[in-house]
Amino acid sequence: MKKNKECQTKRKSDIGIALVFLFPSLILLALFVFWPMLDSIRMSFYDWNPLKGKVFNGIENYVNLVHDKLWWSSLRNTVVYILMNVPPIAIFAIIMSELVLFANKKNKSISKLVRGVFFLPCALSLVATGVAWRYLMGTNYGVINNFLNAIGLPSVGWLTDGKTALVSMAIVTIWRWAGYYMVMVVAGRLEISKEFYEAADLDGANAWHKFVSITLPQLKPVLTYIILMCVIGTFQEFDLVYTMTNGGPGTSTYLTGLTLYKTAFSSLKMGYSCTMAVFIFLLSIIISVLQLKLTSEKD
Repeated sequence: MKKNKECQTKRKSDIGIALVFLFPSLILLALFVFWPMLDSIRMSFYDWNPLKGKVFNGIENYVNLVHDKLWWSSLRNTVVYILMNVPPIAIFAIIMSELVLFANKKNKSISKLVRGVFFLPCALSLVATGVAWRYLMGTNYGVINNFLNAIGLPSVGWLTDGKTALVSMAIVTIWRWAGYYMVMVVAGRLEISKEFYEAADLDGANAWHKFVSITLPQLKPVLTYIILMCVIGTFQEFDLVYTMTNGGPGTSTYLTGLTLYKTAFSSLKMGYSCTMAVFIFLLSIIISVLQLKLTSEKD
């Protein structure tokens, strides 16, 4: 009885200590995450212009959003952009992780160098990345077009042609984020038991069969997380598109994040932009739940 009481007392004490340490973080979360989120939902029901004040308009913002052609165009661009960059990011993250682990078997110093080179792009500022690639892909002065001209090929309107602008941005996004998610794949890869591969060797499986039958299935949780984060991040994408194209040419590279920003700070329709934010939030939740459900059903 005494031992049980001592255990209960210790458990309560541990919980109390944990709450003391968690309290500052919970306060910060409440102030900078939950409160702004709830306030955005509230403001989505207002016609709010900072110069004119706020007027409650019910669901009018949501009705306007349903009929907003620019919004639906940006949503379509975002979905296309997701299809362009998410699968390659996952694929390149896997390839990079395999190269890092292969280099680690040969020489750990080389492995660290390779890992650093792959990770370097995501250590750079998004704004700096966007500006640098805008100059590299410039139509008349860009390094890439100068190289193409030097070998006798015509210039390409990487960011000035509506057919190539979104593709060009996707290439930069892949370049920037593949190394970041490579780290997660490497961590997941190291968690796979060597016994699986040893058993496969005894069965005479080649490298491809081991990769398809062991590596990929074991990496499924990591890959699911990567896909979810990429999809949600793309709906919030702003820095890169703003610095590289600012939505142009025309509206060909307008993504939901840029549309929200311009609605709020160019048109000063704060309430309407909150409606867009609520839509993106709900869409992200729906996509996350559906993907997790589909993944669990397959398991």
